[in-house]
Amino acid sequence: MAQKGVQMDRERFSCSICLDLLKDPVTTACGHSYCMNCIKYFWDGEDQKGTYSCPQRRETFRQRPVLKKHTLLAELMEDLKKSRMRSRRSSR
Repeated sequence: MAQKGVQMDRERFSCSICLDLLKDPVTTACGHSYCMNCIKYFWDGEDQKGTYSCPQRRETFRQRPVLKKHTLLAELMEDLKKSRMRSRRSSR
């Protein structure tokens, strides 16, 4: 049962670009969250087109959106990492 909870957390808090747990999470104007580096790299590839899109929704933006750290998600990710490390230590 605990394994299922960890899997659900992993799916909920994963970046849809790198498929890993969010690192330095940011949220786009349409509400989707990504790792800061992942979305920047994705948008770097769109620089020549002059329009930017959300990788999940494909909503387009005329200007490259300003990204701000999603502090609540960042705190949740830190708590999740700490609890995983504790559970690994206790299972040894």
